[in-house]
Amino acid sequence: MRPPLPRPRVPRRTLLALGAGAPLALAACSSGGDAGRAGTPAPTARYRPTEMDPLTAVPTGLDAGQCRTYRYGEHPRQVSDLWLPEDPRDGLVVAVHGGGYNDTTTRNDVVSWVADLVSNRWPVLNVDYRGAGDAGWPGTFEDVATAVDIAVDAAIEQGVNATNSMIVGHSAGGHLAMWAAARHRLPAGAPGADPRWRPRCAASFSGVLHPSELGDLDTGDSNVIAVFGGTTAQVDDRYAVGDPTRLVPLGMPLLACHGTADRVVSDQQSVQFAEAARGAGDDVELRLVEGADHGQPLNTGSPMFQIGVQFLVAQLGD
Repeated sequence: MRPPLPRPRVPRRTLLALGAGAPLALAACSSGGDAGRAGTPAPTARYRPTEMDPLTAVPTGLDAGQCRTYRYGEHPRQVSDLWLPEDPRDGLVVAVHGGGYNDTTTRNDVVSWVADLVSNRWPVLNVDYRGAGDAGWPGTFEDVATAVDIAVDAAIEQGVNATNSMIVGHSAGGHLAMWAAARHRLPAGAPGADPRWRPRCAASFSGVLHPSELGDLDTGDSNVIAVFGGTTAQVDDRYAVGDPTRLVPLGMPLLACHGTADRVVSDQQSVQFAEAARGAGDDVELRLVEGADHGQPLNTGSPMFQIGVQFLVAQLGD
């Protein structure tokens, strides 16, 4: 039997900071029987935790009771899992899995990250989303936007400090994480515009950070073309609002980490993004790891993952 979900008090500074960066729904509160007195507006969560999703893998060393599942749609992939340490640090990591935007790879792909980070006292929101086959444009992007915005609900419901936060992703998730960090740059009406939550910093491992470069029918990547629903020649307006490199500056510290032996996503994707972001005034740490392949960041003992941990601690505090 799962223990009751705690509802701790959220620090006032957390609520104020969230309110400044992302509008929250407000609810009037009143005492029973005192209907004539105006209630004090209080932040209200848009999404609340449900029973743990049966597809959620419990990371090594953790317990199912540490998970709070937030469901934001009817599809099995429309889920964000919040993992809570016993003695949490004052911050939050939002993780976005990769998998080539396919319909089979899930948030369990980065369960090793969850195990490592939570064991080191970092709360982690592990988000999922529908892939190109089930959603594509704009659904995949709208799913990611909704899934990461649940950080606001985690702050309200669970007392997590979602303002002191980092978003990080691997491969296709690196693209989607960096895009999610850039949503405040989107024009009104674009998928994912008007975010409820904005991270303090963002990181990408082996990420597809300049998908426009892969949107050509003859020389591009079929997975990228699938998630955008066409080539750059056909739907460049989508790439314009879905490509992180075309949304710089992001206005926050950034990490682009890539292995030089990556045969799945070229390290030039991170290089081109870093050059564009720096040119626009962003603070970007570009780390090219000699001999590292595409999957190395998923190994928490690897040099690439440790670079990410160092960036996390430097930005959010130890």
